[in-house]
Amino acid sequence: MKRCAFAAIALLMLFAADSRADIYRWEDGTGAIHFTDDLSNVPAAFRDKATMVIREAPRTPEAPSSAPPDRGTGQTKASPTPAPSPKDEAAEAAREKESLASEAEQLKAKIAAKEKLIRFVEDRQNLAMNPYRSRVVDPGDLELYKKYQAELPQDREQLRDLEFRLELLK
Repeated sequence: MKRCAFAAIALLMLFAADSRADIYRWEDGTGAIHFTDDLSNVPAAFRDKATMVIREAPRTPEAPSSAPPDRGTGQTKASPTPAPSPKDEAAEAAREKESLASEAEQLKAKIAAKEKLIRFVEDRQNLAMNPYRSRVVDPGDLELYKKYQAELPQDREQLRDLEFRLELLK
């Protein structure tokens, strides 16, 4: 019986597809931040304020090069490419802007999560809030606290850079 179950699980794992989802971020009336992969899970009152944090497009296999290889060098011959039209340039700029905006949203969520853990650890260590030292901080949280303290300045600088680049595209 165990062998049958193991074989069935192994067979199912062979056919398992990659899971992909768009991730949405929204804030409720109390200021709590929520994440969901289904926009219909966001209450109607907050749906217009929901922003896409992660957008994953389906993967497509790379097409093989259609240019024949150059017999002398073994490299493919480059075909002359036409100059991009203004429509193509505008579409490319829009894609770049969307990509930068998505990356900035992801970085904002990452920074917010790091700041939340830092506040949690600092509240636990605060003598005014914990005069008898009855609250214990997990050693793993302390390690993350130190790591996040070191990473946050770089993350904030990267976010400023992304926001600057987004302003240039507007």
